[in-house]
Amino acid sequence: MIKLKDLIANSSQKGHISQHHPAAAFAPTNTVQEGPAEDDMKSAEKLRHGLEDAISIIDKQMIMIDQKLSSFNSPGLKHAFTDALKAGLKRQGKFEWKVASKRLKDYYKKN
Repeated sequence: MIKLKDLIANSSQKGHISQHHPAAAFAPTNTVQEGPAEDDMKSAEKLRHGLEDAISIIDKQMIMIDQKLSSFNSPGLKHAFTDALKAGLKRQGKFEWKVASKRLKDYYKKN
């Protein structure tokens, strides 16, 4: 009959279990703590549909410009609209809607 002390004496990991807290000795070791990056990604996933909707609205406005204006004038308004968006996005990570609105208003003042 094999005795426990013989197993421990022949083991290459002497006292392995005794080095751990008894309650945690057999706990799974693959538990990973979530960090801020995982929390941010979960929040980003919640925002995803709203952001996709904003892109869809811009696309619909571009299509509406093509439908409402002649092919002669629609490129000018489309350019003014996209230029206004670009002006509002000059500062990285921030949309300045007043700048974008002013740029679009300037287009209408000229015409």
